[in-house]
Amino acid sequence: MKIGVISDTHDHLENIKKVINILKERNITNLIHLGDYCSPFSLPLLKIEKVYAIFGNNDGDKLFLQKKANECGFEIDRAPKAITIERRKIAIMHEPYQLEAFRKSGIYDIVLHGHTHEYYVKEDPLTVNPGELCGYLSGKATFAIIDLEKPECEIVEL
Repeated sequence: MKIGVISDTHDHLENIKKVINILKERNITNLIHLGDYCSPFSLPLLKIEKVYAIFGNNDGDKLFLQKKANECGFEIDRAPKAITIERRKIAIMHEPYQLEAFRKSGIYDIVLHGHTHEYYVKEDPLTVNPGELCGYLSGKATFAIIDLEKPECEIVEL
């Protein structure tokens, strides 16, 4: 099973639409959003079967974001959060506070974070920052596709 991972969308509606289309073309039905949506009007674009979501540091009106997420069929949680998909234990956070503690804990198969707007992939355990989907700071709009079976990561640039 493969999952999509995005972060730091910062209201870039066109790129959100593009990534959802790519995921659907690849038959990927699960998406993790690592925060910094910014405005609630971007949430209805996350039209995919299952969305796991956490808040970022630029998500101001958390109550309205949560209300809109609920209308769209998912929850936005506070970070860090532990989730399990296909028997893989995954730590998700926006800001990489205590990142090394999560990596060294031996609890998680995969550790994901956003916030820095720069993508990278590390091994043992698989640790991924998908970069920024908005492309505002780095000039590159990126996201990740993770194959949970292996696990391995592909960084995709729009």
